[in-house]
Amino acid sequence: MALLKSATNRDGRLLIVLTSLVAEGCPQLALQLARHWQQQGIHVELLCLQPQPTDLRPEFEALGILIHTFSLGSGLARYPRLVWQSYRLCRRLAPQAVLSFPLGWHAFIAMGARLAGVRCVCAHVGNLPPVWTGRAFAKFKLLVQLGRPFTHRLLCCSAYIRDATVRDFGVAPREARAVFNACDLKRFAEVDRSGSWPHQPLRLGMVARLEQHKDQPSLIRALALLRDQGVQAELWLIGAGSQRPQLEALIADLQLEQQVQLLGSRRDIPSLLSQLDLFVFSARPDEGFGIALAEAMAAGVPIVATDVGACREVLEDGRCGLLVEPINPQALAQGIRQALADPHATMQRAAAARERALRDFSVAAMAQAYGEELGIR
Repeated sequence: MALLKSATNRDGRLLIVLTSLVAEGCPQLALQLARHWQQQGIHVELLCLQPQPTDLRPEFEALGILIHTFSLGSGLARYPRLVWQSYRLCRRLAPQAVLSFPLGWHAFIAMGARLAGVRCVCAHVGNLPPVWTGRAFAKFKLLVQLGRPFTHRLLCCSAYIRDATVRDFGVAPREARAVFNACDLKRFAEVDRSGSWPHQPLRLGMVARLEQHKDQPSLIRALALLRDQGVQAELWLIGAGSQRPQLEALIADLQLEQQVQLLGSRRDIPSLLSQLDLFVFSARPDEGFGIALAEAMAAGVPIVATDVGACREVLEDGRCGLLVEPINPQALAQGIRQALADPHATMQRAAAARERALRDFSVAAMAQAYGEELGIR
């Protein structure tokens, strides 16, 4: 990867690339960064590779951000089309830098951008390299390798992801930098949690995409175990995704229809967090960071999370939340019971988590680190 020197320019133009405008994960990060950079006098425009979903379009448009789209079609021809259309767009906009949230596809975006004279292209890395997918990973790794001569830096959401990126994608350590994901701390730090704790029945919640790497099934099974152990609890699963039908079938099979609510994608997350007793983050080892985890920390919600690399790093080896064995419903149930049995320790961890979130997960800190690599401030 060529490490391209970038000059600082407060009045520069930046192009952010997203896969879609779904109201979760990377698009939310991009919205926060765009809002921050525009306040700093940096002109931001957006490229969206897929027309749907469009959840966050109103928020970007409210900022006056122009949203560009490509028509790439299917098959192998879409790759040269992406290079060509990226070239044409960057020639017209003349951005100082490009920030790509899609990884892999960033290689073709970077080629077109660099051919158009863009000085700096960076790509976000938000998940563990999927080495377990075999041939699919081989293709993914090839794309990352193709992008190396045209990409300034891979910006990884945690040290855990940075180390795996260097190891599994075969890039040099200098080509990747760890920058924590951010959340709107003010929005979550103002959550009112002055009510009684815990509720009756106990109120558990998890905010995450309904996808395989989040492991909601283990949490649902843990709820069934708690019920069988005499613990009355309800569970809110907040988020949308491809695994919803499978989760609905599991809930029905365990006869938990009255205890589990699938709330879908929501925009009132601070309000929902204010009503939880415990935030339970059930993730698999390929979890990259978990923005929802940082939001729960900022809101002061006590946390039980699976002991995978990203959660261990974010929760400082258990100082900021109780860690339990991953993909293990029994361990999750036991962790929840432990948090209830020792409320003093639970609240101490929640206070430490809030302090860490306010210190380390601000949009300003993320924007500054990204700006250093992109050549903007």
